[in-house]
Amino acid sequence: MASISTSFGQQCMEAFRAALPPGTGAAPTADRLCEVGYCLHLARGEALPPDPFEDRLMFLASGSAKLAAQPGAGGPPRQVLAFHFGGDVISVLRQCDGDFRLVALTDCDLVVFPADRFLDIAQNDPAVLRSVLTRSLQALHRSRTRMMQMGHKSAAARIADFLVSMAERLADCSAGPCAFSLPMSRRDIGDSLGLTIETVSRQLTELREAGLLATEGRSRVCLSDVSALARIAGRPGERSAQSEN
Repeated sequence: MASISTSFGQQCMEAFRAALPPGTGAAPTADRLCEVGYCLHLARGEALPPDPFEDRLMFLASGSAKLAAQPGAGGPPRQVLAFHFGGDVISVLRQCDGDFRLVALTDCDLVVFPADRFLDIAQNDPAVLRSVLTRSLQALHRSRTRMMQMGHKSAAARIADFLVSMAERLADCSAGPCAFSLPMSRRDIGDSLGLTIETVSRQLTELREAGLLATEGRSRVCLSDVSALARIAGRPGERSAQSEN
């Protein structure tokens, strides 16, 4: 981990304040939260050191990361549980060997809070508590959706849904064409969807041949029709819209 300069810490804390509900960025609640938090930089590929004693809440000020299960000897294959991007609130429970790890996909700037102390302060400010709860519920919904896909959806549907989700989160796009860069590898994508890297590559090739996907370099993807991908993914709203036409 890189040493933390005063200016770096100030920038991280200001990013955290800016993400709080309107009117609370300069409020006493924000000041108290910043007092118990600290800033941390993770270089690409670096894992957050485990803490066996304390649960932590983290605000991802910039960059991208993955939360991955690290199996012990003889355990199940590696599983990527979630991808996180700037603005996300991440819960990392106290850890031991073979537990979960937060790993930087790109250089990351984090604001780290002891979970208990954060919640003790936030419970006195309903707007802040509601904001954290909303972000946590969104992350939980994404995880549950992915778990359901792994048991019921085809490989094509899983990849299509992944691309739609990334379009929404990285480009704020839910229809039409869009382009964005994926910070994760194809192996990471496969580990998050329960697919082999070969299957991921094959499905991306099929989407490319269908004219729905183009790639530029190692990470840039261009989607020609996000709605069409949502239909392949079997998203409920797209199925309903299709049946009405």
